[in-house]
Amino acid sequence: MSNKKIVIIGAGFSGCTAAYLLTKKGHSVTVLETESHPGGGCWTRFHGEHPFTIGPRIFYSFNKNIYDHINSFVKMRNFNTRTISYVEQDDCFYNYPLQYEDLPSMPDYKKIEKELDEAKESGLDFENFEKYWISAIGPTLYKKFVEEYSKKMWAIDSNLELSADFKWINRGTPIKDGDTRLFGDQYQGYPYAITGYNDYFLKSLEGADVHFNETITGIDKEKCVVTSKNAQYQYDILINTGHTDEVFGFKHGTLGYSGRKIIPVVLPNQFVFENPDHYWAHYSGDQEYTRAVDFKKVTNNKSSSCLLTLEMLSDENRLYPKQTKPDLDMFETYIKEFPANYHAIGRLGKFKYTGITDAIEQAMELAEVIG
Repeated sequence: MSNKKIVIIGAGFSGCTAAYLLTKKGHSVTVLETESHPGGGCWTRFHGEHPFTIGPRIFYSFNKNIYDHINSFVKMRNFNTRTISYVEQDDCFYNYPLQYEDLPSMPDYKKIEKELDEAKESGLDFENFEKYWISAIGPTLYKKFVEEYSKKMWAIDSNLELSADFKWINRGTPIKDGDTRLFGDQYQGYPYAITGYNDYFLKSLEGADVHFNETITGIDKEKCVVTSKNAQYQYDILINTGHTDEVFGFKHGTLGYSGRKIIPVVLPNQFVFENPDHYWAHYSGDQEYTRAVDFKKVTNNKSSSCLLTLEMLSDENRLYPKQTKPDLDMFETYIKEFPANYHAIGRLGKFKYTGITDAIEQAMELAEVIG
């Protein structure tokens, strides 16, 4: 194996994992990160004495190798996520994901029951996100739990714009029967450390040449050079975990992303939600916020007060790739620009709404390919 000069754009889970594995293999690795720290939204920051991330970043996976890998950097505690959703028209909180046991308590249960029977007979429609959900749970439950929430989540006018691939959000089970956990994966957890995953990122980058506050302005595919606002970096192999349109100078247009603003609020209570099993609540009505998180339960922080975070739609960042047909088509156009020595991994790099496990797994697979 010859030593390769590898440049990695982005220092989130996929970028840091790739940097660690490729450095161990003897390659010369340079990491370029646009922020002043690694980890992206998974980096733990503090509001007063309270730690939080940009959205609760729970680890969940069926893959023991990935769990063991992350656990070797930051010791993980078992974490079974249970959440609720507020339905404004019913003025009621229900389990989320949907539970069959909740349905009889809904004021329009008879109508819902009839629609579910009709849905079973008709089968699933995968033409788009809206048709999938209506065919899976019927129009009444769709309006209660999905319609307005997903439009807020993705900053879109209609759910007809979204790909039906988003059925994965409930892992193929739109209504659960008994298991009230948000995720059914075998391995679930969150770090014991009050700083969350921060040590994972910092330890992973120890052998690499890391440059923070680097905004990528483009690449020269012929000369194998990445250009930033501050410098130029030569490479044999380029790994992109950041925004594809940015790397290619927005040549084919700007890809759509949904952003978030986090509003942290300290409250003089032990916890936000009285029920110890409730970690956050989704809001499926026309409220400006999408989710309220009881972060003290997530981080296990010791304090006499608690931290509530409200998540608001924002254009101040680009976090979640919009899975609309125009955006997916545009990304396919960008893929045609990828040279042979270019690899895209991670949520941003692959323009897919994926999680921590996927980011680590993709980095592991790529490290094996590069050798």
